[in-house]
Amino acid sequence: MMMTDKNVIQTKLSEIKQNIAESALKSGRDPDAIRLMAVTKTKPAETVQTLIDLGVTEIGENYPDETLEKRAVFDAAPETVRLNMIGHCQSRKIKIVAELFDCFQSLDSLETGLKLNQALRKNGKVMPVLIELNVGAETSKMGWPLDGAVLTEQFYSDFEKLQTCSQLKIEGLMTLPPFTEVENAEDNRRYFANLRNVLEQLNVRYGTRMHELSMGTSNDYRVAIEEGATCVRIGTSLVGPREK
Repeated sequence: MMMTDKNVIQTKLSEIKQNIAESALKSGRDPDAIRLMAVTKTKPAETVQTLIDLGVTEIGENYPDETLEKRAVFDAAPETVRLNMIGHCQSRKIKIVAELFDCFQSLDSLETGLKLNQALRKNGKVMPVLIELNVGAETSKMGWPLDGAVLTEQFYSDFEKLQTCSQLKIEGLMTLPPFTEVENAEDNRRYFANLRNVLEQLNVRYGTRMHELSMGTSNDYRVAIEEGATCVRIGTSLVGPREK
């Protein structure tokens, strides 16, 4: 059975929503405080449309060129649907992100932030962004390094510059910890707890009110919710593995 089958996706969506609610209540949180983002990289426009028809309002895409091919779906979507950029963005793709996307969840460098701010200014647009931190010190991943719950002086310098960008609305933090199987999800709890602690530290240091924590994917989102996630990014367990 193809994963684009509406009944299949609907069943999986219901299961995930139930898991989100259970994890939220387990940690004394309101289930409505956690948003489910459907990650649709490499998936066809038909799959995106199915998700929207089922009431999913947060869609995450990694590749701007691919997203352009699905633009008709997003242009026709209700205003409640938000398109999120959740991967590393090459400089030459920033213009697409500034024009097409509603939120940038993976701001991983000062250079990208400055270029995005410039592109958004030309469009007369302000965009919510999340700062990406590399919690696992993985060379294959982007973002500012986070050693435990300690940030580098370079991060603070860059963050202060980003705060002056008029078109960027910094709402919180995002991370993608080391991959782990579902049965080992507890291994990532410390990374999620560290991200939450850093968000609190930044708010105290700068007097900001950042509140978003985008963390947790198909294999570890339940643990992420227990540690304070406000957005979980679900792809494989909702729409199947990425297409080749």
